[in-house]
Parts: sequence; structure tokens; C-alpha cells
Amino acid sequence: MSFGEKLRSLRQEAGMSQAELARRLGVTERSIHNYEANARYPKGQGVLRGIAATFGVTADYLVDDTIPLPADKQQKKDKTSRREEVSDFLSAAGEAYGSKGRKEAARLLEEAGMMFTGGELSEEDKDAFFQSITQAYFAAKNKAREKFGQKEKKSF
Repeated sequence: MSFGEKLRSLRQEAGMSQAELARRLGVTERSIHNYEANARYPKGQGVLRGIAATFGVTADYLVDDTIPLPADKQQKKDKTSRREEVSDFLSAAGEAYGSKGRKEAARLLEEAGMMFTGGELSEEDKDAFFQSITQAYFAAKNKAREKFGQKEKKSF
């Protein structure tokens, strides 16, 4: 399956529109359309990582046509709620801290997920870990905001 086919399948499986995915990733709806049509690929790793984190897959899965959908993704029972939690987390990070905050959150989730490759955690342990990461992320961002303040918007 090509990158575009995988992206379309994952997006539709999540019940997400192209516009919603574009908003979450900080790209245009046209970009999502082009990705799904295999007319273009994301520029840079940031968008690719965001896609992977949004749908709970690896970036390698997205770009390598030879890697099949993992067996646990094919079952997709408990994954829908986790995907919604990740999407909600990324959306909340984006709303609170802008596109840079959303990208940092996506990178954090991807890197944290790499710690568990090759091992298995129970759903309860995965939920506890995700909650801890979410709390730690927002606590760190709030602490930085308190310490350094918000950037003032320039008026022209």
C-alpha cells in the first residue's frame, strides 16, 4: 500500500475529514489531498511525525510500502480510543501553545513510543503511561510559561 493509500485509510478509519487532519497537522487541506493522491509527500519530518503520532503508527510504516499494517492495528478495537486520546492531546497542545507546541507534543509521543518497541504493555499500563506523559508535558509548558512569560505580539 502506498503512503497516500495508508494515510487515507488511517484518516477514514479515524472518522476524520481532510480539513480536520490538515488543521491538526498545521498544513493546508490541499496538502492532505495531495498526500492521499500520492502527488506530494510531506516536506520535512515534522508533518510525517505528526501523522504517525495522530494515527498511532510509525513513520517507517507510512513511508515504506513493504511494511504491512501491524497485526494489532488490524484488530483496531482498543486503538480507536487511544487514537482519540492522542488526537485530543495534540489538539489541546496546539490550542494552548500553538503549532510549535503541537509539533513538540507529537515528537514527544513518537519518541516515547519508541521506548516500547519490541515489548508489550498491558492496556492499563499504556493508559497510565499516556496520562503521565500528558500531565508532564502540560506541567513543563506551564512552568516555562510562568518562568519566561508569554511572548508579546508585535503590533504594526
